[in-house]
Amino acid sequence: MSVASVDMPAVQVVIPVFSGTAETIACVNSVLEAVPLNRTRIGITVVYDAGPDAALFHALNNLASTGQIILLVNEHNRGFVHSVNRGIQYAGDNDVILLNSDTRVHGDWVDRLVTHATTDDHVGTVTPFSNNAEICSWPRLCQDNNSVADIATPDVDRAFAALGTHHLEIPTAVGFCMYIRRHCITAVGLLDEATFGHGYGEENDFCMRAARSGFRHLLACNVYVFHQGGVSFGADKLKRVEHAIATVQRLYPEYGALVARHIHDDPARQWRFAAELSLPLQQGLPLILHISHGIGGGTDRHVVELAHHTANQALHAMAVPQSDCLRLVFPTVTNGGLFQIPWRDIDHLVSLLQKLQLTSVHLHHIKGWEQRIHDLLKALDRPVDVTLHDYYFLHINPALTDRDDYFCSDPRLRDEQCSLPAPFPVNMTAAAWRDHWAPILRSARRVFIPSNAAAAIYQEYFPWLSPCITFHPDHERSTPYPDVTLPSQSPEQDMHVVVLGALSRIKGADMLERTALLAEKKGLPIRFTLIGYAYRRLAAAVNVTGSYRDQDLAALLQREQPHLVWFPCLWPETYSYTLSRAMKDGLPVMYPDLGAFPERLQGRPGSWSIDWRASPQQCLDTLMRIRTSLQDQASLEAWSDQPNSSFDYHSDYFVDAASPDECRPDSDPAHLYQAITQPLQLLLAYWLPEIPAMQPSRRKIFRLLLWLHSHRFIGMIANLLPLSLRRNVKRWFTQRPLHDHAD
Repeated sequence: MSVASVDMPAVQVVIPVFSGTAETIACVNSVLEAVPLNRTRIGITVVYDAGPDAALFHALNNLASTGQIILLVNEHNRGFVHSVNRGIQYAGDNDVILLNSDTRVHGDWVDRLVTHATTDDHVGTVTPFSNNAEICSWPRLCQDNNSVADIATPDVDRAFAALGTHHLEIPTAVGFCMYIRRHCITAVGLLDEATFGHGYGEENDFCMRAARSGFRHLLACNVYVFHQGGVSFGADKLKRVEHAIATVQRLYPEYGALVARHIHDDPARQWRFAAELSLPLQQGLPLILHISHGIGGGTDRHVVELAHHTANQALHAMAVPQSDCLRLVFPTVTNGGLFQIPWRDIDHLVSLLQKLQLTSVHLHHIKGWEQRIHDLLKALDRPVDVTLHDYYFLHINPALTDRDDYFCSDPRLRDEQCSLPAPFPVNMTAAAWRDHWAPILRSARRVFIPSNAAAAIYQEYFPWLSPCITFHPDHERSTPYPDVTLPSQSPEQDMHVVVLGALSRIKGADMLERTALLAEKKGLPIRFTLIGYAYRRLAAAVNVTGSYRDQDLAALLQREQPHLVWFPCLWPETYSYTLSRAMKDGLPVMYPDLGAFPERLQGRPGSWSIDWRASPQQCLDTLMRIRTSLQDQASLEAWSDQPNSSFDYHSDYFVDAASPDECRPDSDPAHLYQAITQPLQLLLAYWLPEIPAMQPSRRKIFRLLLWLHSHRFIGMIANLLPLSLRRNVKRWFTQRPLHDHAD
């Protein structure tokens, strides 16, 4: 069935159809709805390949009878490629867009594809982004991104449209939506029906023939087409894919290497990121800028955790300082995103963030920002929240430890004793330091502190401070914690004590070693394992597993089967994520009566407190008592009255009745699109593909210094050098946190 004497348009959309009534009609309707939104003259040709669904044919026939589409019908099933070629031939001299029947399009999608296709005469094909499109997939490359299927196609397409008219070369088009120039078809010929008659591989074969004839294939970075996937071919997909890959590789031996190189280089990553960033901005979510030190640990982890915890309520950016620039990352965006803004352009960044609907700033640390943070907060001109993760606002030594690495508990001696391992700059005193930073806390909208113990220390110096004392979101996601499960232990069995994390001196690395050596010397039935690593090489009495990823810690604990987790910390930690892991796994713990530990473990059975100043012998005495207790008890009482905080990040973090109206994001989609398009494109100019790798010669020297520092006495001598000098030497070698370089 066909329609004669039709005034053919400039671009013909060819939709081959076999089955899938709902998907096909949704596809055709989306194309019809978009026709008046495009300047390009568009025709729609549906090729029905004698499918099994009479209802589908009836619906298509109705659309054809009203002149909305051209319907070509195969008398019997001829296969996907035949149907495509029939549609291409019917289009005459016009360009064609091959569109799968399980896709949905939006807006001026054809105009945008035409813009890329007409760049020059060497363009053969153009492919848009999609959720399911192999090397053109979004947000994850070469994956079926089902997680975005519930996001409305118009919303996603607008996010891509905001990126401007950028394109990049790809080794092959992807057939779900493939714009083909007519002169490319004339030069190369139709799709190879004899070899790929039933579909899959035909577009790759066409593109390789076109490339050999001098044509290029482009990815349109500002077009998105939803693709359900699998409807066009049904259950035979896997066999067809395997056959197609083998055939294409046989015909074009270079094909696999071209695709592999493209995937490795991933030139589209920047644009996938930009679209994912654009989407929440166009949805009117507030943008929150988090300022941190960027050297890892619990502070940066909290920022990432908070961003993911509230990802449906805000877009989060994190700024960290470098010696010559500021780096900006977006923790919740799939493709990461890393921007490097020279300090000379900081005013430009401030302007861009404000135009991108920045609503507030959350300051997590001022380390590395000492010379710039006052001016930056003033320039941003947004409400500021502060989370105090340590004691850097009080002293340049953020742990408040003395020369022996113990917490200086006497406030009268603290300024002097804490300055011994970390002296202040010339002409700076501890009191002057606090005076310099106090205005930030005074003017902050809210000050968060994750423990009462840390708040009490701050209020010794700032009695006017009235913080919001709340656990991190990690606590919200984990409560109620499971009850403690006692591990089985026979009287003949050694007690296995595990310590977690990256152990510095103040986190108890030396205490762990001294205690383990003493246990070994006395022949006590206790063995020690450090799941993680220490700041130096520890004695063989401690089994050290090495660095780990946070997501692997639960498996490591399962492997090690500890009887007890020990926290030999010597300073008042404000939270402790490793404690959270032990609590989530229901493990018995021994903890210091200092910092956040007592209040987080209040009333918890199977948890033993020890004096934070305890000697190795006192630690062993306590461990032996715990060993006996574990053997004597078959089970423990339930942890019925778990500590909690009244503040909830989901419900309370965004409550801000006092926020000025100009800081609130616009809610009109058209206004938002116009508002963010230019600043988003300008921000992309600062894109950094990846953190530059250290030069091989510099890496060798750096690794040698780390090895030397791992030896106890050399490390002790090195620690006599000023902290600022050690920090500058480290930053000359690398901007990455030290734990990234641990073995």
